[in-house]
Amino acid sequence: MNEFIEFRNRVYDNESNDSYPLQFLDEYLNKSKAVNSDEKRVIEQIRTIKQLERKKKLGEKEIDEWILFLGEHSSTDRFIVDTVLTLFNDEIKQLVEEKTKDLLLKKRYDSQKLYHVLDICIECGIDSLSDSDILFTLEKYKLDLEIISILLDYLDRFKRQGFKEHLYKLLTLDYPDSIKIQGINLLRNLYSIENVDQSFVEKNVRNDKNKVFFDSYMDFLNTDFKFEKPGISILQSMFYGDFEDSGKGNNGGLAVLLKSLGEEISKDSSISYVFTITITQELNKPFISFYGDKHVFIRLPIYLDQSVSDKFIKRELFIKRYIANFLKGSKIEPDVFHIRFLDNASKSVAHLSKEWNRKLVFTLTPDPHRNMFDGRGHLKELGFNELIEKLNKIKIGDELIHTSDGIVGIGNAEVKSELEVYFPQFKDEHVNRKIKMIGEGIQIDQPIDAEDKAGCANRLIEWSETNKDFFEKPVILNVGRLSVLKGQMELLKAWSNSKLSETHNLLLIGGDLERPNKEEEMVIDYFKDYLQRHPQFKDRFIHKGAMSNLDIRLLERNIIKRDFTYPHIYLCSSVKEEFGIAILEAMSIGFLTLGPIKGGVKSYMKNGENGFLIDTSNWETIAKETENHLYDSNVDKDQMKKIQAAGQKTVDENFSIEKISNEFVSFYLSIEGEEVNEI
Repeated sequence: MNEFIEFRNRVYDNESNDSYPLQFLDEYLNKSKAVNSDEKRVIEQIRTIKQLERKKKLGEKEIDEWILFLGEHSSTDRFIVDTVLTLFNDEIKQLVEEKTKDLLLKKRYDSQKLYHVLDICIECGIDSLSDSDILFTLEKYKLDLEIISILLDYLDRFKRQGFKEHLYKLLTLDYPDSIKIQGINLLRNLYSIENVDQSFVEKNVRNDKNKVFFDSYMDFLNTDFKFEKPGISILQSMFYGDFEDSGKGNNGGLAVLLKSLGEEISKDSSISYVFTITITQELNKPFISFYGDKHVFIRLPIYLDQSVSDKFIKRELFIKRYIANFLKGSKIEPDVFHIRFLDNASKSVAHLSKEWNRKLVFTLTPDPHRNMFDGRGHLKELGFNELIEKLNKIKIGDELIHTSDGIVGIGNAEVKSELEVYFPQFKDEHVNRKIKMIGEGIQIDQPIDAEDKAGCANRLIEWSETNKDFFEKPVILNVGRLSVLKGQMELLKAWSNSKLSETHNLLLIGGDLERPNKEEEMVIDYFKDYLQRHPQFKDRFIHKGAMSNLDIRLLERNIIKRDFTYPHIYLCSSVKEEFGIAILEAMSIGFLTLGPIKGGVKSYMKNGENGFLIDTSNWETIAKETENHLYDSNVDKDQMKKIQAAGQKTVDENFSIEKISNEFVSFYLSIEGEEVNEI
């Protein structure tokens, strides 16, 4: 019995989805070994907030209660703000205004409480801060970046002038570029761009590192560009990484997919534009890039605190407003919003779509649901904050199932059956009718010029010089961002502790080697330490940083040209993979592909027919199962080649980006009530 899945079904058979987090916490407490007093207090606060929701009315007592709770925990803060906004109406506006003014006047708050009070004021149109309050807050919290950002937002929302010199003074401080650009944008909105001191901007805002972004951002704001073409427009959010940084940080295959998918969808005559938005912290690329005539990639400079584990939860409403203001200012009116993650940034886009009465599509995956239980089906003993974060994401998924107009599942009917296990809402025929299962896709015949081919060939020669004879053996290749969940450390151990290291060399590609994040740095250090302890593998193992998708495809084509007794292998070592763009790309080139049995790879990879599914839980299972398929089976070289050819055929027939984009266009048009074009 799986305790998590059984509980999900029991709750949804008897209760509304709104009760889910609290019900689960109660169940978890009964099984948990230890919950401290602070954690119990958070749970009691959630219980009180849920009771407020059920009353569907806010009075003086309730407002005093949520003001008291604010600032104690990021999740309860989110629940409180959401509840207040859900129950807010004109009848209680004056009461809320009085309470917030009283709080601000008596200064009975810390920065966390202040942030959310200002957030509520902006959303509810309550201008509670006096001039002296603003001056006091600007000075006291000038080093608190989130407070400064929300305060700039407040001044913009209520068009509060009279603080120009104070704003200029703030912008001389060592703020991130995103805060400085927000400040310049505020000055522009309040006083017009002509009245902004350009010499000040040159000295304190624009610099060598951000000038490409800053110049393109200001050019766009000052140009009356209109995105006007016949057809429906699609806005898809990414929020993790950049099209040009695939394989770095937390930027994985999704960027590769959305780049090519957006470009292909935009070619359809029914589509006016595809807008893909992300949030950028490193302002070293243009504000807007075009991929084709109608696919527009937009990098929004929104400040996020990278030191916290869930950087979106506190900034949800700010993100919503920022996107809304940008779209309004740019005269972009998307017909369909498409989100792809269970997080508060995606939730902000969902709320915006409903505020604007637009259609909402979201891609549903059972994550973090799969990580709520162990191999025996028992609830995992999670740290309290990790548990609360996962429950928040599960709650978001449950809300989106009901508020969306269309749901995309990644894969086929087999994957849909897995989704049904985690989402008992699928029993509802109304929900079931929303669902469309669509795979991911790749560009099959990517055009490559002679210069690119030559560059790749030179790169292989260079690598061979530093790792002598590396390409004189078949290669095990793995491409992707560096992460514990991606399993590269387990793959290195599996290869080096098995017969695989006798027959194959190992090539790993991924990660930002110049500016690695903490997890990337940990994985890179592990590689270095491992080779120091096992120097016999030094010339047999290569790790290179993230490469462009084109360079990877070229590299794969060059590798596959070399024929050996054993096949070249693409081995995806991820603990689970929702679908696997890199796997599809390797299959299409002709690699023998091995993918994780957990996740969506099994929807297109059939064991022993066009690849092999393996248990990627740890290095022992990776090594044992790969060895079994490669050495201990009765499959000879010719049969292996047939499996590789079948893999190519699978991708060619089912997962070209053209085919996948046609399915998305048809789905978008059906949701919009449009006739589907013959394509």
